[in-house]
Amino acid sequence: MRVRVGEAELGAEEAITRLSGPFNLTGLPALAVPCGFTRQGLPASLQLVGRPFAEGDVLAAGHAYQRVTDWHRRAPES
Repeated sequence: MRVRVGEAELGAEEAITRLSGPFNLTGLPALAVPCGFTRQGLPASLQLVGRPFAEGDVLAAGHAYQRVTDWHRRAPES
């Protein structure tokens, strides 16, 4: 399957992993949390990355962000 990302056409796997690949290769913990919508109404996310073996810190930061925002409860407008 091919998908369009901006002006580029990518394979589905490449599109899904293009922003998390470096962290997967280095073993750094990473978390994406919703942070709004683009002008086109597509969901946007904030990626948090931590030190090696600091998964708890990354999850705590994501949880703290979600406690003070409500992006994780919103859905794109139809």
